[in-house]
Amino acid sequence: MALENFNAIGGWRDKDGDQSVDSAGELITGEKFRDIRELKQILKTNRRRDFYRCVTEKLFVYATGRGLEYYDEIAVDKIVEQLDREGGRFSVLLDGVISSAPFQRRAQPQNELN
Repeated sequence: MALENFNAIGGWRDKDGDQSVDSAGELITGEKFRDIRELKQILKTNRRRDFYRCVTEKLFVYATGRGLEYYDEIAVDKIVEQLDREGGRFSVLLDGVISSAPFQRRAQPQNELN
């Protein structure tokens, strides 16, 4: 719900038609937020490593073109540790995924082999 204030093209809105936008919500962990600012604060502090893991896994799946397997956990853990040490910089995430063994050894589609 925290992103509810943003319309379809990313513009900010306080109302949706005649209704006020309610951007309050609660995470599965029980932490409540009133808006995107409070959610951001929760993700930056209490749930920082959870956020790093989630975004790492999503980029990993996109980059490798397949779902995560049990043997990918070592690479994901390493990237999450690096992100935590280096302040969550996107360049650390990108470099970690690209230089990981699962990405380097991913299967190439048949048309790229020719």
